[in-house]
Amino acid sequence: YAQFHEVIQGERRHIYEFLTSTDPLVLVVTWAAIITALVQLLFLFNFFWSMFKGERAGANPWEATTLEWDTPSPPPFDNFGGRVPTVYRGAYEFAVPGAPKDYVMQTEPDETAGGAVGSEQGVGRTGGNGHDGHGH
Repeated sequence: YAQFHEVIQGERRHIYEFLTSTDPLVLVVTWAAIITALVQLLFLFNFFWSMFKGERAGANPWEATTLEWDTPSPPPFDNFGGRVPTVYRGAYEFAVPGAPKDYVMQTEPDETAGGAVGSEQGVGRTGGNGHDGHGH
């Protein structure tokens, strides 16, 4: 953006000396390029440090609830190792009241509110997202 304004003011791009009226813009672009390069060096350091010295991530480091986080890593050819997972709930079960963790996997049977999925006590209690709908 700053270089666009330099060209509009009459600056030519491939010369040795710059117009003095565009000196502040040249300085801004130069410092922006230097800072960007330094941040990239920081990224590369962090990348290689994590690769060789970093802690290995667990099976579900993001505490996600969807089926792909229920597979082993690396996943087998058919993703689930010959077993078809049973899905008990929707994909976004976070902050479920009474759950032992902050998230509930799709493949975990319902153990909250004292009822199993499909039992008379559990039917109609949630909207499929782990919350009780509008019945606060």
